[in-house]
Amino acid sequence: MTFDQIILTLLLLGIFTMIFGSVYFLPILFAKIKSQKFGLKLDFKQAHFLAKNKCLKKDFLIGLKEIWNIYPIELDKLISHYYAGGNLENLKVGISEMKLRNKEPDLVMLTALDLINRDLKIEVEKAANNEWKFEL
Repeated sequence: MTFDQIILTLLLLGIFTMIFGSVYFLPILFAKIKSQKFGLKLDFKQAHFLAKNKCLKKDFLIGLKEIWNIYPIELDKLISHYYAGGNLENLKVGISEMKLRNKEPDLVMLTALDLINRDLKIEVEKAANNEWKFEL
């Protein structure tokens, strides 16, 4: 292999690396920067997950931060709930109401009630008076 072929190979390899890096790493970097703007400290995997799911809207990131400040919920569950039409503010209220009553939040029930447009503060109060049985 001649010197010119080695230089050309290295140049092509560098171009490929730049293209791959811009397609793969730039959206993740953008997700990390945008989430930091709202006070979220995401690791690489979480930022990749947000970028892949195109879930970088301001209202989602603010809701995510507020919910994580109260109770740790897996990111994929919150994204699914958000894309299903859920209200993260209502979910936050429901979680905080359950935590106020020293009860472990029932995320499945809270998200289901939120998706059918129930006020979670009222629903948690009803459940507390009904031996923690939620009504659909």
